[in-house]
Amino acid sequence: MPQEHVIFGANSINNLPDEVARLGGQRSLIITGRTLATQTDVIDRVREALGISYMGTYSGIRQHAPKSDVEQALSWVQKLNVDVLVSVGGGSPIDATKAVAMAISQERGFFPMHIAIPTTLSAAEFSHLVGVTDEESNMKVGFAHTQVTPRTVILDATLTLQTPLPLWLSSGIRSLDHAVETLYAPGVHPINDTLALEAIRRLFEYLPQCKAHPEDTEIRTELQLASWMSFFDEVNTPMGLSHNLGRRIGASYSVPHGITSCITLPHVMHALAPHYTHALAQIAYALHIVPSKTDELEAAYLAADAVSDLIRRLGLPQWLRDVGVNESELHAIATTTPSRVLNAVEVEALLRGML
Repeated sequence: MPQEHVIFGANSINNLPDEVARLGGQRSLIITGRTLATQTDVIDRVREALGISYMGTYSGIRQHAPKSDVEQALSWVQKLNVDVLVSVGGGSPIDATKAVAMAISQERGFFPMHIAIPTTLSAAEFSHLVGVTDEESNMKVGFAHTQVTPRTVILDATLTLQTPLPLWLSSGIRSLDHAVETLYAPGVHPINDTLALEAIRRLFEYLPQCKAHPEDTEIRTELQLASWMSFFDEVNTPMGLSHNLGRRIGASYSVPHGITSCITLPHVMHALAPHYTHALAQIAYALHIVPSKTDELEAAYLAADAVSDLIRRLGLPQWLRDVGVNESELHAIATTTPSRVLNAVEVEALLRGML
């Protein structure tokens, strides 16, 4: 992984000019979404921190990073001849910036420097994976390349205060989704598993606290660190059915990925409990919701129930009907969503349980 620095803490945005200088950058472009650029002071703060290296802001990245938005951002990079890309926002601008970096590498023969400043808990900033929406098919397409992973990540909780609380909390469930699916990913990954269980513990502790005290930047910093732990070196831990369903539903029905995780994760955990019993039981043991000698299958089911209860307590959507997906669409979703364990008929039955 080319990621070199993860800087965290309130007002850590003040480290941005030092990072640009450390990377040898001279001309910086901010890539973000319209809401952050026009309805908050977040982009103003980033621009001020960049100082003389600031060349412009492209603020046209929409939800799920449509391909046409990526192409527009690329044209700005070419026009301004920038050498540092600064992505600001959630997973969409961060993924769009990775896609721009890939295109620039094909054009110039090297990858531009990328500094990510997330304002949600999506954890896209820690990933080599890229998802872009093909507007003709209305489907998510993507690629993986370690060199598009941001070189620097700045986790400044003060920049997240203007993120709408439901978006912030639901993106925390996206992090929970990362951690859970790490535990039953193919292969053996003891370091990832340890961090994933700690991420789950912290998310269960701090998401409800954040709902009660949304202005507390120390709580938000703890959540940012949990998000990092949830998606640590994910090259070793490919995500599973909950993520695959989320990508399919999110892109096709314009549902934020945090909300898709709220809907899919508990149901997928319940369906996969007989297949990944030991992995899912570890969650219940780590959260101390069952005694350590509890039957593993029972513990696995109770872990799924605990996730469902957490989402309910956060006041987040839990059903496909809440986001406009109806029964007539389930077959198409099931037959176009890959699963390592369930067949298309079983996935469709699973989706019916989410209605």
